[in-house]
Amino acid sequence: MSLELELQRCTEALSNLTEALKAFQMPTAATTPPKAAKAVADPKPAVTPPAPVTAPEVIAPPEAATAPPSEVDYAAVAKAITDTFPRDRAKVVAALAKFGATRGPQLKPQDYAAFLAELT
Repeated sequence: MSLELELQRCTEALSNLTEALKAFQMPTAATTPPKAAKAVADPKPAVTPPAPVTAPEVIAPPEAATAPPSEVDYAAVAKAITDTFPRDRAKVVAALAKFGATRGPQLKPQDYAAFLAELT
């Protein structure tokens, strides 16, 4: 298809669209009833009281409820990572990967003790 034919086809389509839009009539103020007259003619709708709002039930995640609190804090984990990394980088990366992390802050607090055991 040549460029001239494509241009002619697009021009015809645009002309047809313009004619169709001219035929479409937007509602005007004369065709819509005034709001004030409509409000007077319509009876007032019945007011229903809003449904009572109840607080959503808070459910603790099962792992938080069953996991024992960890006595190891992140400072110990960070120190172990920084101490081990210069000597055995592969060991640190493998231990992090075992717990689904690529960096120390991504470890879960309940995994700190097991992570430290993995590094030793």
